[in-house]
Parts: sequence; structure tokens; C-alpha cells
Amino acid sequence: MDLQAVTGQLYIIDGVPQEDTAVPGILAQPAPAKVMRGRERDTLFIHLTLTGQLSETANLSRNLVTTISKQFYQTSGSVTSALRRAIKETNQKLLTMNLGGVNPSREGAISCAVLHNDELFVVQTGESLALVGHNFGVERLPPRSPDRITPLGRSAGLDFRYFHLRLLPGDMLLLADPRIAYLPSHALAPALVDTELILGLSELKEIISSDSARLLLVEFSDEAEASFPAAAPVSSRRAQPVVKPVVAASVASAAAVSSQQASQLPPPTPQTYEEVYESGVDVGYSTRKAAAGSVLGLSRLTGWLANLLHSLNPPQDEDEDEPIRWFWPVLIAIFIPILVAVIVSGVYVQRGKVFRQAEIRQEMLTSLAAANEAVGDPDAQRQAYNKLLTLAEEADQLRPDDSNVIEMRQEALQALDRLDDVTRLSARPFHTFSDNVGLTAVALREGLSGGIYTLDGANDQVYAHTTDESYVNPAALEPELIVQSGTTVSNHVVGDIIDIMWRPSGLNVARDGLAMVDHLNENGALVTYYPNFADTGAAPLGLSSEWDTPRAITQFSERLYVLDSAAATIWKYFPNGDGFNVDTEERILDLGPEADLEQAVDIDLYSEDGSLIVAYSDGRLRYYDTRSGRIQWDEQSLLQNGLSTPLLQPAAAKLVGRGLNASVFVLDAGNGRIIQISRGGIVLAQYRAVDSSQRDAFTNGTDIAVAETPLRVFVTVGNTLYTATQE
Repeated sequence: MDLQAVTGQLYIIDGVPQEDTAVPGILAQPAPAKVMRGRERDTLFIHLTLTGQLSETANLSRNLVTTISKQFYQTSGSVTSALRRAIKETNQKLLTMNLGGVNPSREGAISCAVLHNDELFVVQTGESLALVGHNFGVERLPPRSPDRITPLGRSAGLDFRYFHLRLLPGDMLLLADPRIAYLPSHALAPALVDTELILGLSELKEIISSDSARLLLVEFSDEAEASFPAAAPVSSRRAQPVVKPVVAASVASAAAVSSQQASQLPPPTPQTYEEVYESGVDVGYSTRKAAAGSVLGLSRLTGWLANLLHSLNPPQDEDEDEPIRWFWPVLIAIFIPILVAVIVSGVYVQRGKVFRQAEIRQEMLTSLAAANEAVGDPDAQRQAYNKLLTLAEEADQLRPDDSNVIEMRQEALQALDRLDDVTRLSARPFHTFSDNVGLTAVALREGLSGGIYTLDGANDQVYAHTTDESYVNPAALEPELIVQSGTTVSNHVVGDIIDIMWRPSGLNVARDGLAMVDHLNENGALVTYYPNFADTGAAPLGLSSEWDTPRAITQFSERLYVLDSAAATIWKYFPNGDGFNVDTEERILDLGPEADLEQAVDIDLYSEDGSLIVAYSDGRLRYYDTRSGRIQWDEQSLLQNGLSTPLLQPAAAKLVGRGLNASVFVLDAGNGRIIQISRGGIVLAQYRAVDSSQRDAFTNGTDIAVAETPLRVFVTVGNTLYTATQE
């Protein structure tokens, strides 16, 4: 909803309005013809106050206001960052003049506000004052006197105050001198609440009385331009907000014509609660909506109870001597206070949520401003952006899909991408299962036929997703259930399915297939599904009675390796046809006690030399030369070779490709990213992706599968299989 701004200025000295006089230090300006991209729809309001006699500071005030306007409209980026930069340049200009010693030293206070569609952004510094009138009351900015106030022109460091409000038609903004800060908010309510601009100016004249003040009053409306007094010509660019100046020097004459203008205004367009809510509501409106709905429901219920009481105890004739029936009235009398308490509690809970949502948005703006202030300090910027993302998660719990929250989250994610040299992938759900499904593994069918396999670890079920050869386009609407717990395969009963992998044919393996390791009652087996004839087979695994908590499987040279984190062991099996043998001399892959496999969550072996990658849930990552048992590089090496942020809760690690093109892909579930690392321990790339709600698609992921040239990544998260590709 695009709002228009209608403005009026009031300049009073000792109670006398100054007619036909330009008010220095005040500006209301729509976007000029040439502005930076993104500023076309911004309308700027400025109120500047300087120490000293107004007649002595008028020219300086005009110059400073012009500086702010020019700098704002020539600065790209967010509204708050552009305002902050404009104020800082103005402060530097005033500070330089004060330090020069030629002219008297001046200090000041400033309030800058920007109307963008139906949003109002306010930035203040010094002892400034602004008030916003809603139909539920007056909001004071700042709400109370700040603990620390640094005037404009005193030092290079300023104390900025940031505010963000969602406006509705009929709301009013007053930018005022600090000298009227003594007036309580309720005293200014007649000029700001349930009124119009001209009447508001008349009320302000009465409120100021014999005092002096420079005031800028703004009314926000969605009505057509013809409904307002004639305005000076403005740019005719499409959808540009229009500021219509009202000559406020003669308040008496303005009040005289207000009734005539009011009669010419068309009636306001009615809006339902739902329409207003969908367009974006402010805190007060949401609270009023909750209270009004509850009270309306209570009134209906009260009417129903009254009718019920009347039917249970109808009026009786004086001659009748029938006993009064008290049971239902007493029961209802007990029930009503309980019901009222529940409704009132609901209203206060809703009100608390609405106010907390507003506080979160304000804290997010503050974090965004802090990040912009910390230019040149990547760690401080990263900390501020991460705080903003944490606040965004809390805001989503209170009100999902808040457009302001989504916009600020997106800005923070883009900034973090620049800091961490992140490449964005385009992610979409490939398939979403029912809520009781918990996907824990994914594997790709090798070759030209395509096909994806997923493991529902929560229910021990394996699914086949038919695709084309690119893997990204499904060839069937629903996946096929191929194996589940309790199925009998070759005299083996499938138990708890641990992990899955694609096992190509070789010297000992006759056919390609999907291999699954399961474990039940100390019996372990490798179950294989062969897609060419859609049949299955099972091969028992020796030593499975010694397994404790197997977590992952991998292969090298047709050998099978099973990671048993609880036993701190990697079990090793040698191929024998479709089955396996155990070599008593090489029962395990020995990495020594320093491997500390209790926290290991995934392993993978390089197909050419058998080197091993081990991912740990606590953030460690180790790359081993299995022939010597030595660590070639670890997570500390990565921090010195391109990794900007330590790993947080790695979930999967895969070795992909061959020769010079081979690399390690690590799913960092805690940080919501995938890291590509060379076999030599150099970070090659970091990938992130967001879903439709602008949340990290890889956060809390459980497994990945990767296909290259072009890059395609498949990630299991909860009950959803995501596919992510480069745009």
C-alpha cells in the first residue's frame, strides 16, 4: 500500500505565527529527478535545530539541510544506512566549521524521517523530538530521554537512534523543536489523533500558545491527489510519492477553510480487518484487532447467555407459586468469570506478542546499523549480522512471513555472503514426505539412467526416486518404497537400516545396486537392491555381534567399511562374490587412539588411493593417509586456507570426482552451508541456499549427495529432499 504525504509547517515566535516566512531547518521533499537506484520512492522529512538565535543560524540551517538531502538521495543501500551517512557528513561539516574558530560554535539536534510505501524510517541524533499519531494514541520518539546525548557538531562520534513504523492512512507525524519536549504526549493528541492536517495545525497553534516553535506536521493518506489542496508541481514519474505543501503561516485562515475542504473529500474506502492486516499492520492496530475480536465474541456470548437465562427462568405470574430453578443460573454465574478471564488473558498474550514483534524489528534495525558502522572490521560485522539472523528466527515464531523481517534477513545473508565469499545456490524441494518421516541419507545412482535413493531413518524405509539423467527432474510423481524394516530378503529379516550407498559392479560384484547396511539383534547384513530387475539380495556381515552403534558406511576397492562411533572403530570387510569375509589380521581400519571416533558422524574413502575423510559432530574434520595413518590436514588447517568461520556440527562428508578434479564436500549443518575442499586442504568454495521463506535450506541437514559438471547438490533436511543448483 503506497501512502502519500501531505505536509504543513508552523512557525511561531512568542505565540505569534510568522506568515509568509520560510522556516529554516525544515524540509519535506519527494525524490528529485535524478537519484540513486532505490531512492525513487522515498520522501524525506528533516527537522534541524541549532543553538543560537534563529536569525543568525538560518543560512547555516539551510545549507546543512541541503547537504542532508543531497547526500541521502545520492546514496544507495538501505534507508537507514543512507540517512546515517547523510547525517554523518552533515555532522562533519558542522564540526569542521566549529573547529575553525572563525564563526561562533554551533551544536544541534536532528530528526530525519523517510516515507517508503507504507513504512516510516526515523533516524535521530542529539536532543531531537518526533511524535507519531495513530488512531489509538501518540507514539513518542524517543519514548524517554536517552541516557547519553551527543549533539550534532560536537564530536565525530554520534549516538544514533533508529525507529521503524508501519503506517496506516490517517496517521500523523510531527517533527518538533526540543523546546516543546516538556509537553506530554496526551497534550499533543488533539493535533495528531483522529484529525486532519489543517485542523491539526490549528490545534498545534492553540497548544503552543505563547511559546515559540518550528513544527513540521505530516499527514499520511492513501486518497487521490484531487482530494487535497493544490500543490506545487512535482515530478510525474510513475508511482512517486507526492508531498503537497500546505501554507501554514496563517493558521486562522487554514482553520476557516477546513470545513469546506472536508466536505469535498470523498468518504474513506472501507477496509476489513483482514485487508488491513495483510497489507502490514503496526503494533497498536494488531493489539486493537485482537482486543476488538475478543470483546466482540464476548458480547455475542453474553447475549446468548442472557437468552439462555431467560429461557431457563422465564417471568412468572404473581399468582403462580412455583419454586425458582437455581441450578443453571448458578452454573452459568460460575462459568462466566472463568470465560472472561480466559478471553482477557488471550488479549494480553496477543498484545505481548505484537509488542515483542515490534521490539525484535527495532533490534534487527539496530544490528543492521551496527554492521554498517563496523566497515573494515569483518568480525564485528559478522557478529552483528548473525545477531540479526537470530532475532529473525525469533520473529518467525511470533509472526511467520513478516515482510520486514524477510527483507532484513535477506540483506544480512547477502552481506555475510560477501564477507565469507559464499556462492549462492538455487534450492527447491525435490520431494516432501509426510511429517512422520525423518530422512537421514541420500545416494545417487551412477550412470546415464538417473535416479535418487533416500533413507527414512525414523521408520527404516528406503525409497527410489525415478529421474532423468540430470537427476533434477523427477520422472514419477511419488517415490517407490523398495525396502523397509521387517522385510525378509534371502532369509535375512531387515532390521534397523543404518546407511545407504551406491555400489557399482566390479571384479566381485556382478551387478550395480543400492547397498544398505542394517543391524538387528546383533545380526548385521548388507542388503542390496538391483534396479535393473528390481530384486534384492542380502549378505551377512561377520563381527556384527560386536557392533555397538554403527552410523555410516563407505567402500574402497569393493571393500566395505562400517563406522561404529560408540565402539570408536571402523570395521573392515573384504569382498567375496556377493558376500564378505573378515580378515582376523585386518578386522578394523586402524587410525590410532588419536582418531577419537566417538564423535565421528560420517566417513568416506577416496576411490584412487584410499585416503579417508572423517567428519565429527563437534566441528572437527580430519583427512587421513590410511597407508601411514597420518593426518594430512584438519579443521585448523582449513581456517588458514580460506575458511572464514569454523565448522559447526558437520553432518556429512563426501569425496567426489577423480584425479585433479577430486574434492571433498562437507555439509556444515550448524552453519547452513556446504564447503568444497581440495584433497590438499584448500577451501575451494562455500555454498549456501535459502528456501521460499529466505531461511537457510541446508541448516539441520543430515546428508548430501553431489553430482558435478554442472554442480547439483541433494540435501536431506527433516522430511524433505532438496535439490540445489547454480543459477
